[in-house]
Parts: sequence; C-alpha cells; structure tokens
Amino acid sequence: MPVKFATQSQTSKYNVSNAVAPARIEGITPTKHLEQNLADYIYGKKSIAQLVKETKQRRAVNQIR
Repeated sequence: MPVKFATQSQTSKYNVSNAVAPARIEGITPTKHLEQNLADYIYGKKSIAQLVKETKQRRAVNQIR
C-alpha cells in the first residue's frame, strides 16, 4: 500500500491552525491582515521569515509615531 505524504501547504495549514487555536479559544479574533498573511504563508507566497521581518518593520514604524 502506498504511503501518502502531506503536501507543503497541508503541513503549513496544520501548523497555522495549531498556532491560532489557543487565541480563538480565548475569544481573540485574528485581524484581516493577519488572516491574509497566514493564507500567504499556507500557499507559499511568504515565508515565516518574511512575515517576521514585515512585523518588525511595522512595529518600528508604529513606535516612531
């Protein structure tokens, strides 16, 4: 019987679900921006490193204000 392996997007989707679940249990709803970023990660458009870099850049800009 052949062994089925998860695709990269399936693995990413599973990881995102596990990361977001505790927040949802606490009643915290992700922003549209976060949902879009996570979808980009799931479908391979962005890496975690890119998302972290963008987040740090946004925080730096917001701290200046």
